[in-house]
Amino acid sequence: MQMETFGRGCLWLILGSLGLLVLAIITQSSINIPIFVFIPIVILVFWLASKKSRK
Repeated sequence: MQMETFGRGCLWLILGSLGLLVLAIITQSSINIPIFVFIPIVILVFWLASKKSRK
């Protein structure tokens, strides 16, 4: 169950990163995410992944 949560969380982080990469390529800009914003997003993604695997 924990491995499923970890895998699902990683999947969502990778998809989000790819989405930001595509957005940066389309707008031809760089996207800077401060560490104090990034860490809560990572925690939130893994928390949501753990909630979904409990259902």
